[in-house]
Amino acid sequence: MGGCVMARKLRIHFEGAIYHVTLRGVERRRLFDDDADRERFMDRLGVYAEECRIRLYMFCLMTNHVHLLLETPGANLSVFMQKLQTAYTIYYNLRHDRAGHLVQGRFGAKLVEGNQYLLMLSRYIHLNPVYVADLVDKEFSKRRKALREYRWSSYPGYAGLATPFEMVTEGPILSLVEGDGKRQRLSYRRFVEAAITRTDEEFQDVLRGSSLAVGIPGSALKK
Repeated sequence: MGGCVMARKLRIHFEGAIYHVTLRGVERRRLFDDDADRERFMDRLGVYAEECRIRLYMFCLMTNHVHLLLETPGANLSVFMQKLQTAYTIYYNLRHDRAGHLVQGRFGAKLVEGNQYLLMLSRYIHLNPVYVADLVDKEFSKRRKALREYRWSSYPGYAGLATPFEMVTEGPILSLVEGDGKRQRLSYRRFVEAAITRTDEEFQDVLRGSSLAVGIPGSALKK
């Protein structure tokens, strides 16, 4: 009598679904060895996001994992991710003379619902560069500097510290904080950076950075 085989959990697909997608290296190994790898991944991300009509809200590339926040107007998350993972894996294996799987199992995909949760999730994704072990215990100024200067994240664009990536759709997330234009970016920056503080003094330092109040307006997520 044969053993039982666990069925793979079905993906939930529908038009306009918003997902927090994660990719992790097999056995927690590296996905990126250097900036050339990261640039290739970013290139393929932009190409397939456009091809599959994906609305990419944000991203953060770490050494052995990736976070994406995106919307699928065409209910085609699996198609998009298959294209992205396959193209990048083929490139990586050829460049680094290796074979086999690069990504650990299936990509993670959690549906995101609710404006407040969406905003908090965006902060979590953008703060990933601060969570790495060699930065957690650093003084506040170094943690903030690392966050603001991290190249492989959409945060500097959101925060008004760098030119935003063309492939990133920022409006829906920025609409969840107060202000407009540059004021909105300042408000979002304060919202994110307040979460890297560990003392009241550090928090006050964030507050002194702008006269704007951090807040979540009651309007629904703008499409």
